[in-house]
Amino acid sequence: MFTKKSLVGLDIGSQEIKAVEMVESAGQMQLSALATMPAVDRVDLPQALKELFSKSGIRTKNVAISLSGQSVVVRYISMPRMSEEELRSSLKYEAEKHIPFELDEVALDCARLERDGVSEPGEENEEMQVLLVAARKEVLNELLGVIRVAGLVPVAVDVDGFALGSAFELSVSSRGDGRGLDGVTALIDVGGSKTSINIIEDGLSAFSREIYLAGKDFTEAISRRMGVSPEEGDRIKCESTSEDFEVMECVSPLLGDLAAEIHASIDYFENHHERGVDSVRISGGSVSLPGLGDSFEQAFGREVSEWNPLEGIEEVDGSAGARIPTGNSSSLAVAVGLASRVLDY
Repeated sequence: MFTKKSLVGLDIGSQEIKAVEMVESAGQMQLSALATMPAVDRVDLPQALKELFSKSGIRTKNVAISLSGQSVVVRYISMPRMSEEELRSSLKYEAEKHIPFELDEVALDCARLERDGVSEPGEENEEMQVLLVAARKEVLNELLGVIRVAGLVPVAVDVDGFALGSAFELSVSSRGDGRGLDGVTALIDVGGSKTSINIIEDGLSAFSREIYLAGKDFTEAISRRMGVSPEEGDRIKCESTSEDFEVMECVSPLLGDLAAEIHASIDYFENHHERGVDSVRISGGSVSLPGLGDSFEQAFGREVSEWNPLEGIEEVDGSAGARIPTGNSSSLAVAVGLASRVLDY
């Protein structure tokens, strides 16, 4: 008999909290439960999480969480090819060259990025590509403390952009698309307070960035232009359609700014990697904003498509109600990516 493991991907956003429970058995993943709720103040978060888990039918206490923002530094570096043990022992030395924090202030981690084109042993100047991540301990420990006070068990900590990539990989594999990760895909997640970019090259992260322009900025533009409260502005934003030309006029300048920033990131990748981005896939709670897709397509000069991170993922038998209406399934991308870490532990 196969042993089942379960894990909750817990995405604590600035506007909404999302929890997705995945169950793994014999290498297959299924959706067990999911739930969302509006964001709350940090002091109220432990109790809010307890209630969210209780009401949603989530069974496990094991969670994967993520960090983002200026407390996290991500670097893609080249290093001489070495063993995993040698890489770990040299991590602090390499981090000193690339991390703008004191090393005793951060938690460090790294991962090899093995892809075609990396020199093989015996070749001159052989190198390997390494992903280096540093997170400020103060921020990390605060988040872990909140999770534990809520009675939950943190088993994995990720970065939003990489969780986005994990969700896309899971989506591709769930659809049985064996070559779906070939080529270069730009994943863009437009959330409440930031926009995350992760460019995937042949299945591996090759570029990531956060842009601090997103849903709350669109809300502020609408409320300021229309002379309404932020709460009313947010309601108007969420209920608007492509026919709401007044809303489109309010957000159009910001959409142009955001598209220009993303386009600059794509240009940077293409110039440094000498490969073009084949497709652009968008997700996040703000992707339904009128005019967003069109603005991106005009700026990037290529097709932009929204994707659903739950597409192709089956539900656990007997998990009636697992697919709680969320209004926008693509907003679950980070939470789904975090839950996919159930395969790692």
